[in-house]
Amino acid sequence: MVENPSILVVDDEAVNRGIASVMLGQAGWHADTVEDGASAILAVRRRAYALVLMDIQMPDMDGFEAAAAIRGEGGTMPIVAFTALSHTETAARLHGAGMDGYIGKPFTAPELLAAVEPWRPSARPHDSARLAALFGEAEILAMLGRFRDQLADALTAPDGPGERRSRAHRVAGIAGTLGFPEVSRIWLAVSEGEDSQWEAARVAARKALAELGRPQETPGEARP
Repeated sequence: MVENPSILVVDDEAVNRGIASVMLGQAGWHADTVEDGASAILAVRRRAYALVLMDIQMPDMDGFEAAAAIRGEGGTMPIVAFTALSHTETAARLHGAGMDGYIGKPFTAPELLAAVEPWRPSARPHDSARLAALFGEAEILAMLGRFRDQLADALTAPDGPGERRSRAHRVAGIAGTLGFPEVSRIWLAVSEGEDSQWEAARVAARKALAELGRPQETPGEARP
């Protein structure tokens, strides 16, 4: 049986947390909730979430600061802004904080699910499985593990156009071979100097990381 994917709902209003959790639960997600940015940082250290819904207007540490802190610690899970602020007000700061999308408040169940479903990990065999007949399953899993590490490194390495292009060249080739055509296409564009594609490249990489899931746990390792 496939485990329900886990999502972290961060909001300082208990009513918002409760409503979102019920809607997500009915759609087959497992929702954890926290009430502030500092708690969100601690939560993602303990558990590999498929997605974080991050309120923006919170006391002490707002959602932009919390998202930037998660990215600064190497967190690569998708983070979607969950806010009463308009998209126009938040758009520029979303990317700067390393966030991947936006859902406004108030929200309906269809609006919430439309924002989170693109990030749901797939239960189907990935396209890379077709290579197993050539290399064996263990080798393909090792390749995917190296690719996962490469993507994570590419997202957290020092920024700048020259460094972006160097990273993008390395990512683009292996991504296509392992069955991630969107990553390959967009990162190839960045490698060729299309810096306007950088934000799309980061989103595509985080989608790939969500699809790859967390690294394999060793036998007997307890999940937090």
